[in-house]
Amino acid sequence: MGSPAPPHSARDHLFTTFAPEGAPARLLCSLYEQYSGAYPDEPIPPQHRRYRTLVDAVIAGGHLRSLRDLDLRRVNSAYVTCFEKAAAFEFQLSLWRNEPSFAAQLLQARADIVTDLTAQAETEAARAEHYKRWNECLAAPLDITGYSRTSLISQMHPDDWHELALSWDWRDGTAELEWITAQRSCDRATAFYVMCKGAPGDVATHAHEPSPRDAFIRTLAARLEDGFYPSADLSLPISMRTRVAFAEQMAIARRTRVSPWVLPSDLLHHDGRQHRPKYAITDGRLHYHYDYWLAHLAPTR
Repeated sequence: MGSPAPPHSARDHLFTTFAPEGAPARLLCSLYEQYSGAYPDEPIPPQHRRYRTLVDAVIAGGHLRSLRDLDLRRVNSAYVTCFEKAAAFEFQLSLWRNEPSFAAQLLQARADIVTDLTAQAETEAARAEHYKRWNECLAAPLDITGYSRTSLISQMHPDDWHELALSWDWRDGTAELEWITAQRSCDRATAFYVMCKGAPGDVATHAHEPSPRDAFIRTLAARLEDGFYPSADLSLPISMRTRVAFAEQMAIARRTRVSPWVLPSDLLHHDGRQHRPKYAITDGRLHYHYDYWLAHLAPTR
C-alpha cells in the first residue's frame, strides 16, 4: 500500500490567509473577473484559474452577481478552497458532506491547486538560485570604457542595442536611443520597437501636446518607411498585449495616409532570431547581461 496522503495543513505554507470565514459577495465577483481579460500568453495565478473553473461549474451559464442562497454558499466554498488554509477548507468540506459530488469537486480543486502552487514555488526557487549572483554581475567592471553612456553604447553591437531598447526606461530621456537608431547597423526590429514605444499613432494624429520626443518618433517612422535599416535579423520578444497595442498605434498612424506613416505591413510580424546580448541596463546603469556574465565571466566558486 502507498503511504497516506499528507494532511491538508502540510501545504498551508503555500497559502496566505485572506478571509478564512468567507469573502463578501463583491470580492467573490472581483476575484472571478480579475483575469477575464488576460491574453493567452499572460500567466493566470493557479488559485484564480481554479476558482474561476469552480465558479463556472456552479453558475452554469448564469451570472455570478445574481446568485442567492445555496449557489452563493457554493461559490464561497470555492473561494475558501482556492485561497484559504487547511482549517477553513476542511470546515467548508464538512458543510457539503450531504453533497458528495460537490465535496469531491472541492477536494480535486484543492489537490490541483496544491500541485500548481508547489510547482510555482519550485520554479521561483530555481529562479532565485539562478540569479543569486546578480550583485556580482552588476559589480563586474566592463571591458569597455567611455566618458558617457552613449560612448559605451557606441562600442556595443546590434544585439546589445536591441536589449537596451527593450528594457530602456524612457524617463532617462531618449538621447541614447536616438544614437542607436541613427546607425545603419541598428536592426530594424530595434528601431521599430522604439518607434512603437513612442506611440506613433498619437504623434501622427497630434493626440497630445507636441514634444521634442515626437520629432524623434517621426524621424524613426521616416527611416522605417524608406528602408533605412538593411538588417532585419532580430525578433521582437514582446507579449501579445504589447503586440496588440503596437498594432493599434500603427493602424492609427497609417490611417493618416501621409508620409512618414506609410509603414511596411510586415514590421510587427517579422520572425527573426532571438538576440544574444553581452551587455544590458538596469536602473540606468550599463552592465554585463547576466546570462552572458554567468556563462563567460563569473569567477568559479
